[in-house]
Amino acid sequence: MNKRGALELSMNTIIIIVIGVVLLSLGLIFVRGIFSQTTDLSDKVFADANKQLDDLGGSVSSALVVSPETVRIDSGKTSGFVVQVTNLEEGQTYSGLTGTLQALGQGITCTFTDGASQKVIRTLIPGAEDRLQVLVKSQKGSLGTKTCKFTLNGLTNTVFDNEVEAIVVVS
Repeated sequence: MNKRGALELSMNTIIIIVIGVVLLSLGLIFVRGIFSQTTDLSDKVFADANKQLDDLGGSVSSALVVSPETVRIDSGKTSGFVVQVTNLEEGQTYSGLTGTLQALGQGITCTFTDGASQKVIRTLIPGAEDRLQVLVKSQKGSLGTKTCKFTLNGLTNTVFDNEVEAIVVVS
């Protein structure tokens, strides 16, 4: 009789240990899922906040501003940024300006939203601005840091820079 009782006690112990390990494993999986969702959510919130801050614009003392300055993009995907051209000259109206885009680095293309690599900028009276939407497309398998360069052509004033670059990080 003692042997049967001992066998029952050891079977009960084994069943309790198995149930405990299963519940512990399920609990750990649940906690890991909560933490991964929290991390993903916080990364998305910070990325959205940075994008909204970049969309507010850049420096008032610069005729050319790119927003955001750094574009993060997945391989094979498309993203974008904005180039803002502002006339900061008192009493000077600019017309006939064009902007050209150039991709520096292999594996990306930089074009305006209409697919062109050159765009005519509207006439800018003092204080006026023109915002140009730029699309960046990366090819699959192209990883690393690249650059989209915007050049403003036809600007007669040499006080302001006529080039601005957006850094493209492909991951």
